[in-house]
Amino acid sequence: MGLVALATLAWGGMWALDHGSETAVLPLETVRFDGDLERLSEAELREAVSAHLQGGLLGVDVAALRRGVEALPWVDTATVRRVWPDTVRITIREQQPVARWGEVALMNAKARVFQPRTLPDGLPSLTGPPGSAARVLEQYQALRLALTPLGLEPIGLDLDERRAWTVELADGGLIRLGREDTQSRIERLIRAWPRITPAQDQRIAVIDLRYPNGFSLRWTQDED
Repeated sequence: MGLVALATLAWGGMWALDHGSETAVLPLETVRFDGDLERLSEAELREAVSAHLQGGLLGVDVAALRRGVEALPWVDTATVRRVWPDTVRITIREQQPVARWGEVALMNAKARVFQPRTLPDGLPSLTGPPGSAARVLEQYQALRLALTPLGLEPIGLDLDERRAWTVELADGGLIRLGREDTQSRIERLIRAWPRITPAQDQRIAVIDLRYPNGFSLRWTQDED
């Protein structure tokens, strides 16, 4: 059963099928894709479904079709249904990445990690031990809410093997949170921040919050 044509639209596409000697009572003539498909390619979709189209409209394995499509890295969910008299309709929701995870993967808002061939730019960078994706994302979101009103923009968060947190800021600075009492340490920084006035050419190098009753702050000067 060959796939011979794809009409690409902004919202998806449709394949017409050439059955050749297909003798099914209700042959499958068309596979239709719906959804806002921006990152999925024709070749990927073709490969994902081509092995699961035998058996005509009634005999096609819709569960296998769904699994095949959802195995693609950029697919979050897929639903498959038969449409009388000759069509299978596959509705796809693409992944919406919210962060990079490690060096080669992305993470969506549900902390599901997926690994496409290429990674988009402009996303925060999160890292942590295996199995810690949900915890790191939750902590990053809380830190962003807490620090942004101070003019501190987190663009990265690392949870190391010792379970210590390090925040990367947009201006290149770091915030070392350590392992314990992270919430109280951030609150201490928030209370003290209005009294801190950097010189015009100074930027944060490191804020170290790993002290029992205070924190240290080291500045760096702009090169220009």
